[in-house]
Amino acid sequence: MAQSLPPKTANPSTARPPSFRSVALPAEHGSWSLVTEPILLGLLVAPSWAGAALAVAAFALFLFNRPFKVYWADRRRGRTFARTLLARRFALIYGGVGLLLAAVAFGLAGPRPFAPVLVAAPLLLIFVFYDQRPGRFWQAELAAPVAFAAIVAAIALADGWGWPAALGLWGFMVARAVPAVLFIRARLRLDKGRAAGPGESLAAVIGAHALAVSGVAALVWAGWLPWLGIVATAMLLARAVWGLSPWRWRSSVIALGFLETGFGLLAVLIVALGYWLK
Repeated sequence: MAQSLPPKTANPSTARPPSFRSVALPAEHGSWSLVTEPILLGLLVAPSWAGAALAVAAFALFLFNRPFKVYWADRRRGRTFARTLLARRFALIYGGVGLLLAAVAFGLAGPRPFAPVLVAAPLLLIFVFYDQRPGRFWQAELAAPVAFAAIVAAIALADGWGWPAALGLWGFMVARAVPAVLFIRARLRLDKGRAAGPGESLAAVIGAHALAVSGVAALVWAGWLPWLGIVATAMLLARAVWGLSPWRWRSSVIALGFLETGFGLLAVLIVALGYWLK
């Protein structure tokens, strides 16, 4: 009777040592901005120890994805390399930190702040499904920031906010994240001279930004957001119109990423200022 073969292991004497960055840190530079923005907004307007614990737990979850993806990909192929072991180590560290801080937040604020996370869980599953496949998929790029934006609502609930105000914060971050993903995809496509993909046409991107402004305006009208939220989303709309026009700035991918990070942080600070001025 045939015996199953053990997983193949790379020869440590000939294998090249894996780099820390390739295993322990996310490769998508734009994801850092879309992850830190809701955390920053939550801590600026609703600071609390429970919220800080939730913020660290959420960031640990964000970091967990890369090493787990590397480890799981190697194990599915029945191979074990030095990077596989390193990825497992970091996945355990990030996962342990995330669970520990989530438990701290639960002890400080109870189950209430975790409700937005449960609501966003199906979107995280969509992201995981597409992220395990080779290539880039718009479904994953849109699902992840919308799901992760739930952390701002969780931080607000941990500080004792009501549901309308917490959902208003989540709504603003969705209005920031979704059009931003479409804008970056369209801008990169324009700069490379490629045909427009799903949601990458000028009309789709500008329409998404205009819808974001309208949605934020509705939240302001309902009293769920300060009026400066409209200013922030209108600024992002102007950025998109200029950034996709024939007169747009010429910049590298790295420079474009830094510019987009700057716009995102500015939008967060504008909204935070709206709460501080109340």
